[in-house]
Amino acid sequence: MVFDEEVGVTSSATVFSIRRARKADLPAIEEMMVVLFPNTKLRHLPYDVFFIAERSGMPIGFCHLRMRDDRCYISGLGVLAHYREHGFGTALMREALSYADGHGARVTYLKVRALNTASKLYLSLGFFEKRMGETLVLVRKRPS
Repeated sequence: MVFDEEVGVTSSATVFSIRRARKADLPAIEEMMVVLFPNTKLRHLPYDVFFIAERSGMPIGFCHLRMRDDRCYISGLGVLAHYREHGFGTALMREALSYADGHGARVTYLKVRALNTASKLYLSLGFFEKRMGETLVLVRKRPS
């Protein structure tokens, strides 16, 4: 895939973009959250940041993060089932991590279930594991 700053990520079959979500995007993000994480309570705080992935203008994924001082917490990453395994989740995480690094996060945290298949994605992006029972807390220190 080739990255194009104007459009997003481009391949011969797919054109999509990743951008910081606007207030008008929140209903679409909330709808995706309900579909992808039906047992999760929707809670947005004033300092939350969302990134949205779109394909041909249609929302297909999101990343939700919270910045607190020099820490970043990834609160959610989701891509609609039909669009998985095409690099959208990776692109969303890279954008979120770039934002966190650029806004002074020294450490980024992410909780996942131990059997979550996306764990290998997170590990490939520099996270390391800290196990807490059935939950993994993945930690990433900002690259020097």
